[in-house]
Amino acid sequence: LSLMLGSNSKVEHLGELKNLCKGQDEARCYICDELNGCSLFHGIDKLPKSELYETLFSRVDDKVDVLVDASKKSAWFKDFVDDERYDIRLIHLVRDPRALARRWLIRFEEKKIGLRERLKQCRKNPHKFLLFIFGDLLTTCIYKWVSQNRKIAIFIRRSGLPFKTITYRDLALNPDSALKSICSWAGLDYDPEQKSYWKYEHHGTQKSEYEWVRKQGGAQYFDQRWKDYLTQNQVKRIENNAVIKKLLGRLSLRFSPEGLKSIKRVND
Repeated sequence: LSLMLGSNSKVEHLGELKNLCKGQDEARCYICDELNGCSLFHGIDKLPKSELYETLFSRVDDKVDVLVDASKKSAWFKDFVDDERYDIRLIHLVRDPRALARRWLIRFEEKKIGLRERLKQCRKNPHKFLLFIFGDLLTTCIYKWVSQNRKIAIFIRRSGLPFKTITYRDLALNPDSALKSICSWAGLDYDPEQKSYWKYEHHGTQKSEYEWVRKQGGAQYFDQRWKDYLTQNQVKRIENNAVIKKLLGRLSLRFSPEGLKSIKRVND
């Protein structure tokens, strides 16, 4: 989403600025493969947090009016909520918990970090300690999804800032409609070429998987690999989980066979 928005002539994609500010050892510019030699991000890790966006605006093209920061931690943005220098708008991009369960289960196994993730959830939900210690890793995935999205939703509500909730399904099945809506909301003219984000040069962070997505067809490719990876029992456990269903209700979303769907658009 950040890359597609950043392909608008008046927008600059930053990637996860929070990670870039950790320095060269933690993150690198996708184009420059470093930070110090990057025209946009050199010295970014040495700047006071209050000067970050101001400095980046001074380095981008004069026609750029919007910076897109894809940092996922709400704590990163809390210091900017009352900053009157900017018209801040928040987008909560919600991924299907079934799809993320597949991704996380594979990652936990490959990196051998299942125990670490269990302990993380124990700290966040100490009253469910036994559940994470004796339950399987799918249980950890379920509560990881809930804790991440609940925290973002609470932050957005308390901030009082304009916001939009977008699902991966919206973006993949109806990219023109989703992007046009966001651009209009942000005071931008939508260009359908934004979907082909790989045609543009983007500094900042990018995930290595984006190259795989591009080869599948880019924004129009709808990743449904979770259907082949998860067992029917695992899918049912996610779809019937009371904690997930409660949070989806608060976000006005529900499960559909192919992804999360807005409750307001029942005839879609």
